[in-house]
Amino acid sequence: MEDNIFSLHQRLKDKEYKHGSYEEFYVRDPKIRHIHKACVNDRVVHHLVSQVLENIFDPTFYAHSYSCRKGKGTHKAVKAFTRLARKASKNNTSRLFVLKCDVKKFFANVDHIVLLRLLTKRIADEDFIWLLQQVINSFKTDSELKGMPIGNLTSQLFANIYLDPLDQYVKHELKVKYYIRYADDFVIMADSQDYLEDILSRVKDFLAEELKLNLHPNKVSIRNYYLGIDFLGYVIFPKFILPRTKTKRRILRKLRERANLIKEGVALPESFDQAMNSYLGYLSHCNSQKLAQEVKNQKLFLLTD
Repeated sequence: MEDNIFSLHQRLKDKEYKHGSYEEFYVRDPKIRHIHKACVNDRVVHHLVSQVLENIFDPTFYAHSYSCRKGKGTHKAVKAFTRLARKASKNNTSRLFVLKCDVKKFFANVDHIVLLRLLTKRIADEDFIWLLQQVINSFKTDSELKGMPIGNLTSQLFANIYLDPLDQYVKHELKVKYYIRYADDFVIMADSQDYLEDILSRVKDFLAEELKLNLHPNKVSIRNYYLGIDFLGYVIFPKFILPRTKTKRRILRKLRERANLIKEGVALPESFDQAMNSYLGYLSHCNSQKLAQEVKNQKLFLLTD
């Protein structure tokens, strides 16, 4: 390992480093995602690059950007949503609508030229820019200078850098008061549907013109807050939070599948506890005591019948 690190260091110093190819596979989480995994040598470089980029960019990111940042995450985003919604609705006493948007195939459509332009605005070191180019150009879709691999540590940070101009535009140009973003999902709250429709039109134009992106036509909605908002795996109401119905079904199905694998001797018994505890962790962030008990009961019923 030490020899490999010294060899990598020398190749970086001499600018002889070349990013390797990717191992490809698919995962279902629950939707199917095409993952590209870099070799260990390149992943060491990704960690190096990410540490430096985080120090440069993270302090200036929008406060309510919650994806892949220290002290943030999905659960913090959901809590922020409920807090801002309570404030925007005057403690749930006035009307409130929520515009919910999702960028269409974000990772596949990140423009390399736009990303490099955003990076060079803040980075003067030519050697570091050269290294960033090696990482960015190691992956592209459809023979175009587009795309980031889902699987690279750098991709998560590049995503925040790429979408930060959207955050700044929404907050400082459009003067939106209540706005939260998690990766390429974002919500805007207001007491007027007409206002949100106007904001939506401007955001569409900004994404297309400045970032070469489009919103997913089937994942844009303006909904009354009091009817419940589906956001980051939960359905949020003014006074409680529920898990998605399809998530409930998936949890119970996955536990049944895990129990069958254990009975067949394919999986170890402790893997059931690991899966169960993971689901209980998800459920602990919402009002789902009944479902949590049902999940606990599955161990008794599925492994002893």
